Amino acid sequence: MVGGLLLLVDEQVNEKIMNVISNSKGKKSNEVDGRLAIQQRFKVASEFLTPVRKLIHRGFATRMKGKTPFGRAMSYVLLRAVAGNYPDQYVDPAMVRLSEGVLRNPIRTAVTRQGRTITVEAVSLGGNPVGVNEAWDDQLILCAYHPELRVAGINDEKRLREDGSVTLELPPLLQDRPVHLYLMAHDRHERKWSNSCYLGAF
Repeated sequence: MVGGLLLLVDEQVNEKIMNVISNSKGKKSNEVDGRLAIQQRFKVASEFLTPVRKLIHRGFATRMKGKTPFGRAMSYVLLRAVAGNYPDQYVDPAMVRLSEGVLRNPIRTAVTRQGRTITVEAVSLGGNPVGVNEAWDDQLILCAYHPELRVAGINDEKRLREDGSVTLELPPLLQDRPVHLYLMAHDRHERKWSNSCYLGAF
């Protein structure tokens, strides 16, 4: 009986060890978790970008075979801006890109906010220096975005690089709420853009 009991215990231990090493149920669970993590990455990226889709279609306008502007923006966010681990993944606004291109951004910026009015001082090199991808009549675009409320907007007044500043008025809904700010520029024909620059939350 003693020998039989020892043999039974050994069998149980061996079975437990085999379950830990090659339990098919555990493998299936890991595969499911992996798929869910990927699905969540796409979900949080799409939810973040959808309210700024109109701007993305302009800012990623340069053609690339096989990819839409929104698809290119999604690829960038999935690669660089989704942070955290499943099931707590999220988009880091500072890493998001709303436009992409070769134009130079202003070299120095300063943000002020008074109530619903946001002004960005944007200093560029000026003087049309040789070899620098900027022009005096490049247009400045300032985007304010509140992801949780899914509200985003840009300046409605045309502002040029030579003006040195851009202002927008937030809607009443955002009166006392912080917004994420992105600054970018495009040329006079809106064919060339700069990479959007994240200015912070104000």
